[in-house]
Amino acid sequence: MLRSDAHALAVAPGPAAGAPVSAVAPARRLPPWPVLAVWAVLVVVVVALLSPAAGPQVRQATSAVGLTCGGLLAMATALRRARLSSPREARPWRWVVAGSGLMLVANTWSSVSGADPLSDSGLYVNVCIAVALVFSTLGIISFPGVRRRGSDLVVMALDGVVAGGALLLITSAVVYSELLSSDARSTGGTLNQALNLAFPALDVVLVTVAVMLALRARKGDRWRFGLIAAAYPLYAFSDLAFAVEAARGSFEFGTWLDLGWILGWLTLALAAVMPPPPPAPAEGSRRDVVRLTDVVGTSIVFGALAVATAVQVLAGGTGRLQTLQSVLWVAVVVAAGARQLVLTLDNHALRRGLERRVAEQTADLRRLARQNEVLVTSVGDGVYGVDHEGRVTFVNPSASHLLGWSTEELIGRRAHEFFHAPDDEGAPYPWAGCYVHEAIVHGDLATAEEDEYLRADGSRFPVEITASPLVDDGNVRGAVVTFRDVTQRREVDRMKNEFLSVVSHELRTPLTSIRGSLGLLGGGRMGDLPPKALTLVNVALQSSERLTRLINDLLDIERMESGTKPMELHPTDVRPLLESAADQIEGMAGQAGVRVVVGRAEGRAMVDEDRMIQTLLNLLGNAIKFSERGGEVRLDAHVDGPEVHLRVSDDGRGIPAEKLESVFERFQQVDSSDTRQKGGTGLGLTISRGIVEKHGGRIWAESELGVGTTVHVTLPAAARLSSGAETPPGPSDAATVLICDDDATVVEQFCALLRLHGFRAVGVTDGERALELVRSERPRAVVLDLMMPGTTGAEVLRALRAEEETHDVPVVVISGMGPEADREAAQATTEWLVKPVSETRLVNAVSLAVAGRVAERVGSAVAAGASAGDRSPASPAAPAAGTVLLVEDDEELAEVLGATLADAGLTVQHAASVSGAVALGPEVRPDVLVLDMRLPDGTGEDVVAAFTRRWPLARTPLVVYSAVDLDRTRRDGLTLGPTVFLTKGETTPESLRDQVLSLVRAVTTAPRRTTT
Repeated sequence: MLRSDAHALAVAPGPAAGAPVSAVAPARRLPPWPVLAVWAVLVVVVVALLSPAAGPQVRQATSAVGLTCGGLLAMATALRRARLSSPREARPWRWVVAGSGLMLVANTWSSVSGADPLSDSGLYVNVCIAVALVFSTLGIISFPGVRRRGSDLVVMALDGVVAGGALLLITSAVVYSELLSSDARSTGGTLNQALNLAFPALDVVLVTVAVMLALRARKGDRWRFGLIAAAYPLYAFSDLAFAVEAARGSFEFGTWLDLGWILGWLTLALAAVMPPPPPAPAEGSRRDVVRLTDVVGTSIVFGALAVATAVQVLAGGTGRLQTLQSVLWVAVVVAAGARQLVLTLDNHALRRGLERRVAEQTADLRRLARQNEVLVTSVGDGVYGVDHEGRVTFVNPSASHLLGWSTEELIGRRAHEFFHAPDDEGAPYPWAGCYVHEAIVHGDLATAEEDEYLRADGSRFPVEITASPLVDDGNVRGAVVTFRDVTQRREVDRMKNEFLSVVSHELRTPLTSIRGSLGLLGGGRMGDLPPKALTLVNVALQSSERLTRLINDLLDIERMESGTKPMELHPTDVRPLLESAADQIEGMAGQAGVRVVVGRAEGRAMVDEDRMIQTLLNLLGNAIKFSERGGEVRLDAHVDGPEVHLRVSDDGRGIPAEKLESVFERFQQVDSSDTRQKGGTGLGLTISRGIVEKHGGRIWAESELGVGTTVHVTLPAAARLSSGAETPPGPSDAATVLICDDDATVVEQFCALLRLHGFRAVGVTDGERALELVRSERPRAVVLDLMMPGTTGAEVLRALRAEEETHDVPVVVISGMGPEADREAAQATTEWLVKPVSETRLVNAVSLAVAGRVAERVGSAVAAGASAGDRSPASPAAPAAGTVLLVEDDEELAEVLGATLADAGLTVQHAASVSGAVALGPEVRPDVLVLDMRLPDGTGEDVVAAFTRRWPLARTPLVVYSAVDLDRTRRDGLTLGPTVFLTKGETTPESLRDQVLSLVRAVTTAPRRTTT
């Protein structure tokens, strides 16, 4: 007779809680699907072969093969799992392998020898089976699981007593009555009889331990432990049925009764290869187990007790068995009662603990709410919240104080309508442009650095605001707004700006005096100086220039950082910018023996012309200083997608790679000796970077030692004027100049240059349109290209001269040929410029035409034989006769400037105040007015306003020479005749003299010469 006991094959799940995850190699673990397939196939085959239709021999052979194959499969998977497991998990697997081996040996011996387990011949088999059951029990107990503590451990133990006792009661009624009644038939000894009586009890212990194993498993382990626990009812059923049938003497091997043993082997093998669950925190696992024990455990325990009661009532024992059953009943009932008592006490303790935790958490929430309330109420900034309609839901005390309303008065009001101050014209602030609207509707963080709120008394105060969306579960429920009164900051900014203005004036003015005086001494104005004295004068002159540059650079940086010098961006062609910078740096380049070359210059960019030219001058100046005599500095630009890319390149010594970033920092140069040897303040590149970044561009350097350096600048590109389009005009109150050229690029360049000098420039690219605009706009001058398709410039010129309304409009011709090529046209023009035309010549010619003080036309000059190569009127070398009214309150500087201008042959009249200038103006009727902006009794604007009201003075050319940096608005209001803006400290007295001479000659020289 063969006998199988699957208790020896209890299989553990994957790594238990606390075991190292790396102890099991997932890549080497056998997947469960092959085992599941084998399990299903074997079950089908065994069921088919054990059917009554098969013969006895077939059925017995099927049982033998099924038991052997199932046992070997379960043992092999258990052995493999033990080898792959951690030391802690391998221990129960070793017990399992040992029990499985004993069980296979017992089954094999029983099959070969045919020993009867109820007789002495089956003693060896029974001993092996008993030891295998003990090993299996030890293995199950050794499996790692969630450790129980306190009441959980007591309840689990009592559950084991109740479940085990109930199973023993069932077993006693069903099995032991048969075993005890068969004692007379047994031929075995006492030990063998004891073992046969012990087997059902051992089965009950194994089932109970298996149930406890499942109950103490964490959530991820329940599936595999459930497979292990599910196998034991099968084993118990087959074992108990075997015991009853063997006691009756009717047991036959090869029936469906054997399925319990075979399915047990296969089910445990399947559990052995189940993948391990993901690791979980021990505390979380314990909570899962507690829930399982409370619900499922109670159902299992009392379900078993109910079944035991029913079995006992229907088939109770007699004699000694009844006495033992009664004792067992008492133990089970006491254990069940104790279990419920422990659970009741534990639940009471849990309830009290839960109530305590709820009370603690409630207190914590109150403290947190109070803390948040204190934080919001203590912050110095105003904070208020609004709902999705913009109505105020909460306000902190700071907001109430700043607004002058109580909290109750603010709650429920629409913040947008109640807080915002109207604009200067009284119009309400638009809701669509409000930062709160942006935060609520779009869910974006919105800020406003310049806004005004209304107080309860109607007064305004400036605020800085941040609005953040109030998001709850992914939905915007409203917004939280913080605002700060920046009145004091605005006042500090105002005081700082005023300080900068004062410093600018009080430093630049005396430095200009010092620079001018030293220039006069060095130039021999006071007679020839001894060589040593001349050397000292030159040293002082260079030092004053260096100090002036340092002050200018520091003021520039401070203005950029404080925002007091904003950029005025306009779409501008880059070629005139590059050419203007190259023209202005030509003097420095000539002294250094370096040639400046303007290469390809394409594209239009959004720039502030003045600031970008300043940047280019800084870059060109650096390139020239670090170039060898005879070297070349190249300046070019091209369009690169949405940007215009400018480059300033030299062939100097280069910059080390580690210095390429630091040279853009303050007071940083390639070498510490450069400050002395090359001059400069170390701030030029810092200023350039600030200007470029405010344009929205980038600046960086590339260099190779011994080869040269290239500084790159990118600027946002602007749209190019299409053919036939008109350029937008400049200020409406300035002198209007019409530019007509078939090349749209040239039109844009000339318009930009003239606007830079205070004119209202209108550009067209078509002759017919030019005639229409002359009739409608009545420009003060026309700049005309003769060679145009369609209506040519010559035809436009003849049409203008033929009409009574336009015959006296001054016309400046720009042509690739000289005036001798078209003498008829030359007779009808005011000025004739030969391409290429520089900025200075264009501005001078237009200024002359607008001033309307030309004695003879170009044609007269041609007839007189003037050539294109004659001396330019802008040259300071030629003496000029003219009168200059110098308005300057600083007597020392006025003396220096007066001497400098007088040396050029000019008559200088000085006024130290607004009243003095207004009084001298009509009397002197100056050819040029040189004007300071800060005067004792007013400003330069007052002088310009007074001159504008007097017709003889309203067209006087103006040179604004002040330490004050003027923005575009103030410049537009300072235009008389042709106007030039110069800054003290940045412009030397000699440069001022040259500008004055240029304007004087433009309005006094006759006849005019053609310039090229």
